[in-house]
This record gives sequence, C-alpha cells and structure tokens, in this order.
Amino acid sequence: MKEACHRGLQRGLMGGLAALIVASLWWVWHWQLTSETREALSHAESRLALYSSSLEGALQRFTYLPGLMARQPLVRNALEGDGASLEERVNVHLARVAERSGAEAIYLMDTRGETLAASNYDSPQNFIGHRYHYRPYFIEAMRGRQGEFFAVGSTTGRPGYFVSAPVYASDDARRIVGALAVKVSLESLQEDWRQADEKVFLTDANGIVILSSRPAWRFRRLGSLDSGALATIRSQRQFIGNPLAPLGHRLADGSLLIGSAGIGERFFTQANPQGTLGWTMHYLVPVRPLYVSARNAVLAGIAVWMTLVLLGLWLRERQQRLRLRLREASIMREANERLETRVAERTRELESAQAELVQAGKLAALGTMAAGIAHELNQPLAGIRTYAASGARLLERGRQEAAADNFQRIQTLSDRLATLIRQLKLFARKGGAREPVDLLARLDFVLELLGDRLSRQNIALHLDLPSEEARPVWVAGDDIAWSNC
Repeated sequence: MKEACHRGLQRGLMGGLAALIVASLWWVWHWQLTSETREALSHAESRLALYSSSLEGALQRFTYLPGLMARQPLVRNALEGDGASLEERVNVHLARVAERSGAEAIYLMDTRGETLAASNYDSPQNFIGHRYHYRPYFIEAMRGRQGEFFAVGSTTGRPGYFVSAPVYASDDARRIVGALAVKVSLESLQEDWRQADEKVFLTDANGIVILSSRPAWRFRRLGSLDSGALATIRSQRQFIGNPLAPLGHRLADGSLLIGSAGIGERFFTQANPQGTLGWTMHYLVPVRPLYVSARNAVLAGIAVWMTLVLLGLWLRERQQRLRLRLREASIMREANERLETRVAERTRELESAQAELVQAGKLAALGTMAAGIAHELNQPLAGIRTYAASGARLLERGRQEAAADNFQRIQTLSDRLATLIRQLKLFARKGGAREPVDLLARLDFVLELLGDRLSRQNIALHLDLPSEEARPVWVAGDDIAWSNC
C-alpha cells in the first residue's frame, strides 16, 4: 500500500512537472514572438519614415518645375506662334532643362492634348504628335490647377510620375493655351529599395502597387477593385497591358499572405500614408524569421529543461545510490556488531572451556600423581611416628636433649607435610589474576612433586639453573601456572 502511494505520488509529480514544462515553453514562445514582432514593427516604422522622406524629397524636386517653365516666354510663344524653327528651339530648351534637372521627359501640349514640343524629340519614342487628353494631369492643367499622376507611359511603356501646370496666354493671364508636363522616373528609388533587400512597396489610392522592391509585386492590387475604379483606370490608360492581379490576401490575424498557402510568404504590414495622390507606403515584416526566432527560443528552453531534468535525475540517482550505500553500510555495521558479539561470546565460551579443560587436566594430573603424593605423605608420617615413639622413650630415660632433637625433626616433617598439602590445594584450585611469581621456586616445587615418579621411572634430570646470587627470577603470571607443564 505504501509503495502504491509512493508510485502515485511520483506520477503526480511527473505530471505536474510536464505541465510546468509545457506552460513555460508556451510562455517562452509567446514572449519571444511578441518581443521580436514588436521590435520588427518598430524597425519598420523607422524605415517607413526614412523611405517616405526620400520619396517626398524625390517628388518635391520636380513639383515646382512645370509652373516655372510654363511662365517662360519661349514656351508661351511656342503655343501662340506658328513656326517650325520656334518649336525646334523649344525642343532643345526642354532637352537642356530635362538633362540638368534629371527629369525623364518634359513636353508641351496644346489645348487638345497634342504634344507640340518634347525633350525627347530626337528619340524614336518621342512624344511629339501624340495626344494625352485622357490623362488626369492634362485635365487638371486645363482647369487651371497643377496636375499629378502616376501611370505607365502609353508611348514608351515605362512607368513614371507626371506633374503638370497650365500655360497661360501672354496677353491674357486667365486664358489657358496649353499645358506643360514633366515625367519623373522613380526607378532609381525602387532600385535603392531592392538593393537594401527590404520588402517595401508603394500603392496608389486604389491599392495598386506602383513601386516595389520586388519587381514581381508591381502593378498588382492590394485588396479588391470595384467596377467604377476599374473603368476609370482603363479610361485613363494608367496601367496599360497589366492585368492588376491580386498581390495576396489578408489573414485573420491581419497579416498578409503573398502567394499560395503552401509556398507563399506571410508578412506583418506597417503602412504610412503619403501626401501625394492618396499614396501609401508599406513595409513588410516577414513572419517566418519571427517564428524561427521563437522556435529557437523554445528549443533553447527545451535544452535548458532537458539539462535540468537530466541533472535532477542524476541527483536523484546519486541520492538513491548514497542511500543504498548508507543502508549497506548500516547492514554491514550491524552484521559486524553481531559478529563481534558472537565472537566475544565464543571467545568467552572458549576461555571458559579452556579453563575447564585446564582444571580437568590438573585434576587428572592430580589423580596421576596420587600414588607419588601418597608415598610423599607416608614417609613424613612414618618418620613422625618413629620420632614421636623414640622421643617418648628418650624422655622416659631422661634424655631430654635427644628427645628435643626428635621433636624438632617431627616439626620439620610436619612443616613438610603442611607445605605439600598447601601446594596440592593450590594446584587444585582455578587460576587467579596475574602477579609476580618466582619461576625457580615453582620449578623446585614441580620437581619435588614429581621426584618419586621420576625415580621410579629411572629418569635423570640435568638442570642448568641460575646461581644463588641471580635468584629469585620473577615473571608475570599465575601462581599455579606451572600446572601447564
């Protein structure tokens, strides 16, 4: 039951850890994507401001030119006079001004929109003789206002920005006799965008891309076109020969998908309205790098989590091994303690058995020595009896000195018997504590105890003992240690 609860707790902890990892990785993904998107859009705003200012500067270089030239007498005389030499002079003058100003073309039209003089008069695709009465910039000039328009040139086929001004009669400041137009090429600006390798384009009021860092996006529409707008574009011949296909479509999150869903590119867009003709500058932020950055952050988070998990598993395994070693050490310590206890018990049992065996050996030796001991005891006893009887007779006879000598011998034999009995009692008891023992005295006692036995067995002893001056010889031992002999 306890093990099942432990496994359940482990599964709960693992589930909680997995949920924490997923939540943290989702947070890392969201945070990284949001941070990168915010930074990319901020960068897009700064780039849009730069590109907008460069476009405005490029256009303002030419907005003053048509009005300035329309007031020149040479230009007015070309519309009011009648002479080929005058038109030739105007062509040369327009070509000189176009070269110095950087305009692609400057041309002069009469009230019907027919070109009378042009700076590209010597080009195979010159404007002389062509009518542009359908262009909005001409219509605005005929109304006395400055005209602006972007279109694909109907004569050259090259797109450009057109700006115009009315030409008034020299004798009547209210009578319009024609219009002067300047065509400006914005291809260099578009080329700068392309070389910067940035996704930027410019749309007109109808959402049609007129400039783009990617040529394939040009003259495609961003959004839908109603029939009225499409009819106006066709009547003005603004985008001759271009089908105005959709550039892409908006997704639910506001991003722009250019191309098909399988192979298209997805962008976040940042737009900046321009002050010219309702134009809008667009800067595209590719979504893929943002997701790649978020993915890399998630992969880094996964690597960190894997490192932490592996470290945790290693620490857990190390802790388990440490607990196992401690458990094994505890078991070994307990086993050693039990073994030491058993060894001590066995040692005590063996010591007790050894003492029993020694005692039994001494008793057996005592039994063996019984005959010799009896002889040793009988001799002094017989002598005592003999000396006692002899002493009594000597006393009766009045020989006190001889009787005293017998009694002295009886005392000696009694002391000998007491010593023998005392040694037998000492031999029979168990050993005591260690104490200083005279080794030679113990040897003399043993030899005296075994003397009769040695004589009966005809054993001759040859002893090499220390001299009397070297006696006694003390050793640490038991007073009855001689019994081991």
